[in-house]
Amino acid sequence: MTVRYKDKGEDFKYVQMDVRAMDFPDSSFDAVVDKATLDTVLCGEGSTVNANKMISEIYRVLTPLGVYVCVSYGQADYRMAYFDKAEYDWSVTIQQVTKPTISASITVASEDKDTPNVHFIYICQRGKKA
Repeated sequence: MTVRYKDKGEDFKYVQMDVRAMDFPDSSFDAVVDKATLDTVLCGEGSTVNANKMISEIYRVLTPLGVYVCVSYGQADYRMAYFDKAEYDWSVTIQQVTKPTISASITVASEDKDTPNVHFIYICQRGKKA
């Protein structure tokens, strides 16, 4: 990625690290965008513990009014338990977007309620807990 986007300038950096124990100071970011990282962590060994560590780390590196945007295939019944905790002073809003297809005219049918044709976007805004 560094080579591919070298024209972005020297301030544009890619780093690799464990999302459960990041090397960034507290309050380093105004926003964190997660496209399926939480879903991936939840598919691994020790998923619940690791997912909780991940979200705790994301919360730690967000500024006091920062926002965490999580794009997931997981429905609210399965994901809100990770976001809605007393130690997080954020409000969570949920949006649904239709999963993209190769063609705008193609709709993928799914009778399985556990694999709907949507992605869920969880928007966790710090400092806004109701």
